[in-house]
Amino acid sequence: MMGASTAKLLLAALVLGCVTGCPPSDKRIVRTLPPPAYPPLRQTPQTPPPSPPPKPVSTNLSGKRVMIDPGHGGKDPGAWKGTRSRLPEKAIVLDIGNNVGRILQSRGAKVYATRTTDVYPSLDARAKAADRYKVDLFVSIHADSAPKNPAASGVEVHIQKNTRGKSLEAARCILAAVKKAGIEVRGWQSTNLHVLREHSRPAVLIECGFLTNHGDATKLNDSAYRARLAAAIADGITDYFSQH
Repeated sequence: MMGASTAKLLLAALVLGCVTGCPPSDKRIVRTLPPPAYPPLRQTPQTPPPSPPPKPVSTNLSGKRVMIDPGHGGKDPGAWKGTRSRLPEKAIVLDIGNNVGRILQSRGAKVYATRTTDVYPSLDARAKAADRYKVDLFVSIHADSAPKNPAASGVEVHIQKNTRGKSLEAARCILAAVKKAGIEVRGWQSTNLHVLREHSRPAVLIECGFLTNHGDATKLNDSAYRARLAAAIADGITDYFSQH
């Protein structure tokens, strides 16, 4: 067994060896690590992407003529002041209308539009265009406003008062497709509107939601949601034509 004196001598030798054998202190040694070049990403819950709308019965629209009518435009912003929307109605419905038109065109339809930019065609010019081009369906696209009822929400389709037949069938097909896409619907209404009344073609007017409703306004200000709604509307139109 090692004696106390021997242990003290061994410890002294180790200390002396470290002092004489270790390299001198280097002031360049970094005592603390620098922060990372990029902060760590925040961990957010992963949510699955929304389900795409169901495929229509047929996507062959060859020979079908459709008029897309984005409401308002130019000097007429549509619903905006007093709403919950960052964008005016005219900008929202133009984006939706252009998306619907492109989808229908890709499926073979002959697509006409009362406007594809920020201009204002008169109500009379919009209505006359439906007859001029002998369209199979006239689709006017709007966003609603209900200042006295901010709880009002959802997609609604209007047809001309005292009109049924093809216009009502188109309205029902569009509402069904929108509902299947997981978007709230309110149903259809029979009303008296210039762009539905002053021509002889089947016609619907789609109110894409209420800009006075916080939830609807937030969604309609999002381009991804507008594209999703446009795809559902196009599927509804396609379903309608698959029956005729």
